[in-house]
Amino acid sequence: MGTRLLPRSLPELFSHALMIEREATKRFAELERAMRDAGLDHLAEEFGSIGREEREQFEALSVGTAGHELPEVPAWEFDSYFRAPANWKPRKPRSAREAIGLALATERRAQNFYVDVAEHATDDAVCAFAAEMAADEQRHVQRLEELLAREPQAAKSADDDAELVRR
Repeated sequence: MGTRLLPRSLPELFSHALMIEREATKRFAELERAMRDAGLDHLAEEFGSIGREEREQFEALSVGTAGHELPEVPAWEFDSYFRAPANWKPRKPRSAREAIGLALATERRAQNFYVDVAEHATDDAVCAFAAEMAADEQRHVQRLEELLAREPQAAKSADDDAELVRR
């Protein structure tokens, strides 16, 4: 198995962070729309709020790095954290709990990436920035976990009970 390649400099980490935050912004906008369409405005509001935070983070990074040449991030460098099967397209969630699960997965992948960078980088500035980004993602994870805890479980049907008896 090959070794993961992690950013070694701030410009490399900024390039990665820009990609991560841009994708998170898109994902939360998709989830917000899906929840509005489903009439789940309380979740749409939460997803919208987190999405705005992701967009603000992206914009702050964009402004802070404007005029600096950042290295391009090859798509394969994300494989160990952000890989999706070929031709995979995100689908509309079928329930509130599934939507929250998709949002949690997005945030946990980003957090895991930043934690890995913070733990393995040899440059103190890279470690500090990655740790700060991981902490931001952790705040989102906690918010989403609280939402999930408040969201009722799907009601079990008689068919579900019959299936459990047959096993």
